[in-house]
Amino acid sequence: MKKTSCSAVVLLSVLASLPPASFAVNPVIQTMYTADPAPMVHEGTLYLFSSHDEDVGEKNSFNLKNWVLATTTDMVNWTQHGVVASLHDFPWAAKEISGWDGFDNGAWAPQVIERDGKWYLYAPVQGRGIGVLVADSPLGPYTDPIKKPLIAGHAGGLYDSIDPTVYIDDKGQAFLAWGNPNLWSVKLNKDMISYDTSVGENGIMRHPMTVAALGKRTPPDTVGFTIPKPALRGTSYEEGPWLYKRKNLYYLFFAGGPLPEHLAYSTGPTAEGPWTYGGVVMPPQSAFTNHVGVVDFKGKTYLFYHNAALKGGDGFKRSVSVEELKFNPDGSVPTVQPTKEGPAPVATLDPYKRVEAETIAWSSGVKIEPNSAGGQNVKDIHDGDSIRVRNVDFGAAGARAFMASISSTAKATAPTGAKVEIRLDKLGGQLIGTLPVSGTAGQWKPQSVLVSGASGIHDLVFVFRGAAAKELFKFDYWQFAELASATSQPLAAAPAHPAHNPLIWADVPDIAVIRVGKTYYMSSTTMHMSPGLPIMKSTDLVNWSMASYAYDTLADNEALRLENGKNAYGAGSWASSLRFHDGVFYATTFSANTERTHIYSTRDPDHGPWKETSFAPSLGDHSLFFDDDGRVYMVCGSGRISLVELKPDLSGIKPGGVDKVIIENVNELFGTDQGGLRGEGSQLFKINGRYYLFNIASPKTRWARTVTIHRADSIDGPYEGRIALDDRGIAQGGLVDTPEGKWYAYLFKDNSAVGRIPYLVPVTWKEGWPVLGKDGEVPMTLDIAAGGQGASGASGIVANDEFDRLPDAPPLPLAWQWNHNPEPRNWSLTKRPGYMSFVTSRIDSGLSEARNTLTQRTFGPNSFATTSIDVSGMKDGDWAGLSAFQKQYGFVGVKMSGGAKSLVMVSADAGPLEEFASIPLSGNTVHLRVECEFESAPDDARFGIDGHSVKIYGKPGKPEVARFSYSLDGKSWTAIGRPSRLTYTFPHFMGYRYALFYYSTKSAGGRVDFDYYRTGRSR
Repeated sequence: MKKTSCSAVVLLSVLASLPPASFAVNPVIQTMYTADPAPMVHEGTLYLFSSHDEDVGEKNSFNLKNWVLATTTDMVNWTQHGVVASLHDFPWAAKEISGWDGFDNGAWAPQVIERDGKWYLYAPVQGRGIGVLVADSPLGPYTDPIKKPLIAGHAGGLYDSIDPTVYIDDKGQAFLAWGNPNLWSVKLNKDMISYDTSVGENGIMRHPMTVAALGKRTPPDTVGFTIPKPALRGTSYEEGPWLYKRKNLYYLFFAGGPLPEHLAYSTGPTAEGPWTYGGVVMPPQSAFTNHVGVVDFKGKTYLFYHNAALKGGDGFKRSVSVEELKFNPDGSVPTVQPTKEGPAPVATLDPYKRVEAETIAWSSGVKIEPNSAGGQNVKDIHDGDSIRVRNVDFGAAGARAFMASISSTAKATAPTGAKVEIRLDKLGGQLIGTLPVSGTAGQWKPQSVLVSGASGIHDLVFVFRGAAAKELFKFDYWQFAELASATSQPLAAAPAHPAHNPLIWADVPDIAVIRVGKTYYMSSTTMHMSPGLPIMKSTDLVNWSMASYAYDTLADNEALRLENGKNAYGAGSWASSLRFHDGVFYATTFSANTERTHIYSTRDPDHGPWKETSFAPSLGDHSLFFDDDGRVYMVCGSGRISLVELKPDLSGIKPGGVDKVIIENVNELFGTDQGGLRGEGSQLFKINGRYYLFNIASPKTRWARTVTIHRADSIDGPYEGRIALDDRGIAQGGLVDTPEGKWYAYLFKDNSAVGRIPYLVPVTWKEGWPVLGKDGEVPMTLDIAAGGQGASGASGIVANDEFDRLPDAPPLPLAWQWNHNPEPRNWSLTKRPGYMSFVTSRIDSGLSEARNTLTQRTFGPNSFATTSIDVSGMKDGDWAGLSAFQKQYGFVGVKMSGGAKSLVMVSADAGPLEEFASIPLSGNTVHLRVECEFESAPDDARFGIDGHSVKIYGKPGKPEVARFSYSLDGKSWTAIGRPSRLTYTFPHFMGYRYALFYYSTKSAGGRVDFDYYRTGRSR
């Protein structure tokens, strides 16, 4: 940005004739004027630094004194942190020291970057120099480490030292670029507060200002603009450079002239160019300046800019907005037009944990101020003002109570007449509660009210009511309590939102969990899927996300390739063991397909690589165990449990080592009621010098998956045992402790069509035995905060996919798995960028025999998946679509027969595949949707007292079904066919999967393109 010029003032009358702006979500901040956006991403949060146009100041002049910060994790709700740095942080800018304009004005466009735990803020001061501030936190406090300008007084003139952009390349070299009307740069040293003076002119390099590099200026400059000697601008480059890299190409975004500014870009092979002009990114807007920031966040790219869209705005009172930025296949940048809506949310907001009142998607009338207790609070609340928060997930149970921290100057507890209307989705939306505000004598006090009608995902609107022309109160933070745990009593200041069982309402069976430091890791079984042996991680035992897979393919054979009538359904790899020993992670499994035991190891479970070793025989349901004396074992077997010693390098069974039966018959613990599921699923632990062996078994006369525990003072016995838990079939797993010394058992439950789902069970110790649960039952509420668990707990293991990839991104998100080994030649993300393209190379009789079926987990209590498919390349006899996939599958899709395409719904829920609907399809693109409805609760219809009411858990007997629909425009959906019954069956031995598929029954060589995959909870 720049100081006022004659041409800028003249433009004000021109800008008055431009169309008025009336954005609904853009601009992103409404409590103040902001400009010169500088976004950056760090550890899952987007930080938006910007300059700050003051509300009041000299007319037709920029008035900027400080820099402000807002953050988001979802791209729609912005937490405002207020001022984080100001001109006063540069003592050398004082008028008596610099001779400049002092601290009253000149806090122009900043940029911030993090390196080695430090945050560096680069900012121009009055256009005369660029300073650098350093902090240990993005919120500050920031201090000046060099006590002078980092950049000042070079050949460009007064206003050439503005608008810094900073970038660190893949080799760790940092660059700082800036300038108006020239483009300059330096190579920063690793300390980020000095630069290499051995290059350029004392370290400063001037980029060639050519039309080929930076575009033609139209009309040409005839005045010039630098002091002391004017210089004509020969290119469209004006100011505000921004460095960005995508794939192997560097981008230089910038504000282009003449005024009013547009946004443009150039590209080059390095961060220093040479640059080649690319074109206009955004035409002039409602402010005569603009400023660009581009950043990648949660799989998407965003373009930030400013305009005069906020009420009362003009060329000197600007506001930051954002749009999603999509690149053309050749890397060029399409023209971006501002929208009212801005980008779509990329996450939901959890209302059951503290949310700052200054976390806002849209507001009217209110302002923010520093809070005496730290942070910010909302002020200037008057009758009719409002705050809107977007994409709030109240969960299936919904909210019962609302609490707000409020400060009112009225006498403590006295009625004020003010109130907060709590509405859903819009200003006049459904009223779920009204909070009457009581006086607090100027103190911050929590106030609460019961609410009803809030469940699922909604926008949340607070509408403030009270006496006109009067500030009603101040607002610090808010929080809801869930229906299942709320009471009629006032809420505590920060009520905990507890986690619940099941931990993950999705198919995550045969789990093994370890803790390394403060991080937990979990392995599971995915049978015949590739990649396989998934590794997940968590910091709280509740919220799990994918980390990696131990293998891409288990082996290469006909069964795993679905060739010659062979398959590996229900086989592949089974129950795993997970260990950490001497800095190395080990994930082990066994397979009937290979008849071998497989051991995978790595020092980095998030990135790998995993190294494999394997040996015969296949040791079933084993538990890898490193003992304190350096010896290593596997405990394995079914019914009869054996201890087998391995070679020190884990390459096989140790010749002459221990090979001993340590438990002759696990099921002896059932007395005379033997003959059911034989004891299996071994997991061995050593705690306080004693060995504990967990197994699962069942009595004969009833199917009751039961936890058994044996213990011994020596690893080879003798062992004594007992039944540890017999509750609703929740069993098979082991123990894990927290850094605070708490103990939990991790187990799972067979839960019909969705699959086998994990539970977490609190553990206490009595007389040297672990005691699982409370009074012999698994509690449904845990003493751990839920965080982002939500109803399903599956958000970290499923993923939406638009099939467009950022530079260096993996080909597929970790949520995806192929049904059996894929054929790499038959799928591509590059044949048609932004699409998943499938081709066929063989003939298959049906979906179960087809290769390259791409799957993700379904999840409960209900969920959906949608996709869009281009079928223009299909051949006769081809089928493609979206399936609820298991042995008895159903799908909605497209078939081609006799040269004609039809929308079809088919089901194999009664055995043979049957087509239940067929509709002619004239176009080549159609959207498909599958919704899965699972058991309403995994509690097998128990009931109990919850607060002051009776609560029923579960609705046994409710059918589990998949429903199918299609759309020609992606908006209006039409049901097709009938519901398909969901049944957990063998041999698949796996919960239902959503599956994208394409196969040929007559001739190979066709092609289909899937545009996206989106999944979520059904309303």
